[in-house]
Amino acid sequence: MKFIRNLLILAVLMGGALYLTNPDQEAFAAFLQEYVQTELADDTPGETEIGKAFRKGLGQVAGAVGSQMAQREDLTVASVYTIDIAGNTYRFLGVAGQFVQIERVELQPG
Repeated sequence: MKFIRNLLILAVLMGGALYLTNPDQEAFAAFLQEYVQTELADDTPGETEIGKAFRKGLGQVAGAVGSQMAQREDLTVASVYTIDIAGNTYRFLGVAGQFVQIERVELQPG
């Protein structure tokens, strides 16, 4: 009986912790800014200082605009953010203050 009680207490504590750390739109904007900068860096090896500044600027714009364009599905202990960019759909799971890309649907040519 103690095991079930302790398990229930642990589940309630974990649920409360996840609820309190469920990331909001502001956290998603910061994540999106970093995500865009990282994605652009992967595409441009050996970039110049001007390229780095341009990438940082694009990341800041993407963070500000993208968080406004994203649709948030609040699951109480986590959130799913969906954003459509140039016909491509991206979905991110936000849980415990972290984000993970869970889906990327690219526009099919033709």
